[in-house]
Amino acid sequence: MAIDKNELEPRFKFEVAELPGGEHIKKCFACGSCTAVCPISNIAEEYDPRKIIHMIILGLKDRVLSSEAIWYCSHCGTCEFSCPQGVRFDGIIDALRKIAVRDKYVAADAYETWGTAPCKAACPAHISIQGFVGMIAEGRYKEGLKLIKENMPFPGICGRICHHPCEDKCNRSKVDKPVAIEYLKRFLADQNLMEEIRYVPEIEEKRDEKIAVIGAGPAGLSAAYFLSIKGYTVTVFEKLPVAGGMMAACIPAYRLSRDTLREEIKTIVDMGVEIKTNVTFGKDISIESLKNEGYKAFFIAVGLHVSRGLNVEGENIKGIIHGIDFLKDVSFKGNVAIGEKTIVIGGGNVAVDVALTALRSGAKEVQTVCLEARDEMPAWEYEIKDALDEGIIIKNSWGPGRFIEENGQLKAVEFKRCTTVFDSEGRFNPQYDESELMTLEADTILIAIGQACDMTFAGGVPDLDVSPRGPVVTDPFTLETNIPGLFVGGDASYGPKSVVEAVASGKEAAISIDRYLKGEDIKADRPKDWKGIELEPQNVERADRQQMPRLSLAERKGRFEEIDLGFNERQAKIEACRCLRICGIQGAKNKI
Repeated sequence: MAIDKNELEPRFKFEVAELPGGEHIKKCFACGSCTAVCPISNIAEEYDPRKIIHMIILGLKDRVLSSEAIWYCSHCGTCEFSCPQGVRFDGIIDALRKIAVRDKYVAADAYETWGTAPCKAACPAHISIQGFVGMIAEGRYKEGLKLIKENMPFPGICGRICHHPCEDKCNRSKVDKPVAIEYLKRFLADQNLMEEIRYVPEIEEKRDEKIAVIGAGPAGLSAAYFLSIKGYTVTVFEKLPVAGGMMAACIPAYRLSRDTLREEIKTIVDMGVEIKTNVTFGKDISIESLKNEGYKAFFIAVGLHVSRGLNVEGENIKGIIHGIDFLKDVSFKGNVAIGEKTIVIGGGNVAVDVALTALRSGAKEVQTVCLEARDEMPAWEYEIKDALDEGIIIKNSWGPGRFIEENGQLKAVEFKRCTTVFDSEGRFNPQYDESELMTLEADTILIAIGQACDMTFAGGVPDLDVSPRGPVVTDPFTLETNIPGLFVGGDASYGPKSVVEAVASGKEAAISIDRYLKGEDIKADRPKDWKGIELEPQNVERADRQQMPRLSLAERKGRFEEIDLGFNERQAKIEACRCLRICGIQGAKNKI
């Protein structure tokens, strides 16, 4: 595309040395790869993003640039991904914006208004959502998957079990319903799994340093993934008999296909990561033994595999089982015998998984009883809906008072009315009206009120600072501990969260370890400020969100097959075309 440089008014000058990776700018030979993949296509013609990117290319080559040319970038990252020369446009554009403010080509407060699409900002892993959704719309599935895997090793897993905070921020919801970002991510992953030759990320130049990761859950495996890309030799040590952590042990197969889990972990192994299972840190190995084997840095991501107790009278009666143990037994041993009348105590996502797993394991009636009122339940809304649809009875605002036995067997549980769960400062401090009681008969009680860290790992690193909750990090962004070269992340460092948040933690750990081994500043530019720029869509036609095909309620009964069946190609393309594709671009609010 021929661009008249006179169109670039007002222009400002800059020095290449002022830009991150400026020495690479001369590599740009205007091949057009970046302009071809820019996902934004429906902005007003005079601000055609392909034209804007071309302006930036010309400016980078001539060291003269229009402030207008950098105003409309949404930091989706697609151009960087596509550049065959490795030019890092995102960092360059950010620096150019600062220069434009500095040299007064734009208002002094303008920099504060720049950001990215709210979906990308809300995603803990900061996937380039506009980019991969745009590639689906164009039928470029392989490129879309590769773009996701720049920041996320588990698109198939997260495409099934992510709580999708990205969708909560989707600007499309101001028109009708948010784009089905989670399902589109799964579509790309499933397409790849059907390929004879599956995508494996390229590995950078091999490095000599060895890194040990303790825990093969989503945080540990993600750290191994990103470190392997950097060329490091990584070994993951796992206590369980299989890799995957809570994904393998406690997320039921009806939510997460075990084939998908195995295949996405296999990709990490294919990259050169070694995973050793049935190895207990603190018993079989320690930091000292690993140091003696030549490991130079360590990441502990042991997760939360211990189910919390209630400290209630009769809690040790036969027939009372901890929910985490129940889920593990089902995952590793197959079906587990369970009573016909089962009560699950707890209101979170694990409690819902426990309840639906109990139903599939033979329970005739399953009731879930929790402290929280219906609108306070910590379980995600779509999980609660599945439970209700399948016949789980939920009783809100009750707490266990005592368990009742008869002839050495569980007979019932007595509950007391919970009047409030949290105090005025938001702290967990349940209060009860013990004059209002409820007794429910049960053959089995499953306790799912939260998880704790198995502290046996601490025996492997006796000098590590720990608290009753788990290992202590000295910096929540770098994940450093009091021991140089030792980092801690995942649920063990911040409490129970989601898989995608664990992925983000593993990614941050990989950045810290890479910088540590290279002798660089671990804390520089961290945390990064991800600011989502919202807009008010105008003149956008309503379009129905594609519905996920699902097993019928009858087909789910007694079976652990996946409930969600996945989008077909037609659905994926239709849904991808619902993306507005200009979110995060300043000045576009009135141009949709």
